[in-house]
Amino acid sequence: MEQSYLMPGQERWESFRDANGVPKVRYSYCSLKGRLFHCVSCSREEAERLCEDWLVGQDRCYRN
Repeated sequence: MEQSYLMPGQERWESFRDANGVPKVRYSYCSLKGRLFHCVSCSREEAERLCEDWLVGQDRCYRN
């Protein structure tokens, strides 16, 4: 598999089928602060929602 990198603010997703033939999505996002989010989910919409929830938590960690 080719290794690829994400720049801050960039996202990448790939559709595939798991061992049981169920459609899935691999989703990755690099935050503007350079932190990487990665998940496997049932749909791109669900992956984006999980990433948004993750980003809210990241913002909380950086606030003083």
